[in-house]
Amino acid sequence: MGHEQRARVGAELIRDRDAVVERIVAEVHAEVPAYRALHDSQLAEVRAITGWLVGRSLELWAAGATRLPPEDVERLRGIGRSRAADGRSIGAVVRAHRVGSAAAVRLVAERAADRLEATDVFALSELWLASIDQISESLSAGHAEAARRLDADLERARRAFLDDLLIGRQASRGAIRDRARTLGVTPPDPAVLVVAEAGYGPSGGPPRAAAAAAAVGMELLELAGGAAADPLLTTRSGRAVLLLDPGGADRVTAAIGERAWRGCVLAPRALDDMSVAYRLADDALETAPPHAYGDRGLLGEADACVLALLNGGPVTPGQVRRTVLGPLLAEDNTHLLGTLRAYCHRGAATAAADALHVHAQTLRYRLRRVRELTGHDPHRPWPGFVLQTACAIAPERAHHPCPGPPLPKAHGT
Repeated sequence: MGHEQRARVGAELIRDRDAVVERIVAEVHAEVPAYRALHDSQLAEVRAITGWLVGRSLELWAAGATRLPPEDVERLRGIGRSRAADGRSIGAVVRAHRVGSAAAVRLVAERAADRLEATDVFALSELWLASIDQISESLSAGHAEAARRLDADLERARRAFLDDLLIGRQASRGAIRDRARTLGVTPPDPAVLVVAEAGYGPSGGPPRAAAAAAAVGMELLELAGGAAADPLLTTRSGRAVLLLDPGGADRVTAAIGERAWRGCVLAPRALDDMSVAYRLADDALETAPPHAYGDRGLLGEADACVLALLNGGPVTPGQVRRTVLGPLLAEDNTHLLGTLRAYCHRGAATAAADALHVHAQTLRYRLRRVRELTGHDPHRPWPGFVLQTACAIAPERAHHPCPGPPLPKAHGT
């Protein structure tokens, strides 16, 4: 075939670059577990790198080259440095390039096998084999350089670790353990996620600033000291973000209310679930009305789930229902759930008691139990709204019926 014919085949593939890239990335996604955990922005970066490598390989093949030029090698070193900052293991990155190269060879064979001569196939194979060595060496070198810089600044590395957890770059439990071991830290797992910011006045207050967020975070971090696990701290979008051992979370949440700050504190969860948790908490702070914070300046898991449901966030009705109502969904608390529904529907204790055919004192006692079990007072505007929202969605009538046949009036439960 000659170089002109190779150039024609290469040009055809480059014109169909998007489909070629998608085919290669799909195989990498399927074969390399670490790449299945990447979020959309990271996959977009993988596609861009894949498109560049495919285009350069075809250009070099058409020109008769057998190796990547120095400028391409240096670019690969930069990619290796970026992957170290992402926390992606070099083994996974190199494997992804091997899988991608094999997929590219198969794709070229499918598209142009009937037009290729043996010399062309050998030339392409030689180029890709040599490139794999260069890619592996360059990525490893860049990865090692970045890892050394991370290790030189432990505080920055710990912040980067938490940032990666929050945006989903560190999504597998094995990678999290490896990163923690490299940094010499023992993060809490499960951990309590706290997102906090300085409070705002009636007029909206001053804009969030990184310095203010850092000060909030450092003060809360001191209060969390003494726990068995190492707390992690970073700042994002003018807010302090902490991962805490559940044993130290009470002191931190109390401090938020004492200092007139605002925060969202979520229930303990595994580290590989922190990206979803962070979006839930951060979006809650963005969208919550002022009266939702209450006297303590805090939003909890139930508040955040209801806000996410209202604003199209990543929750399901069933998740909201379980989070808000919790113990009320147990079989022996059916009467409490029915009472809450009646109260939410009627809007007054007396009317709800009449609808249920129970004494008003019985109904008040049941509502107190609802407050004790859920942490939400149905008599207060925001907590009542949270409870009412949970009662209104995803009904499970077979297990938790709405008020049914009349019940005898009686004191107690």
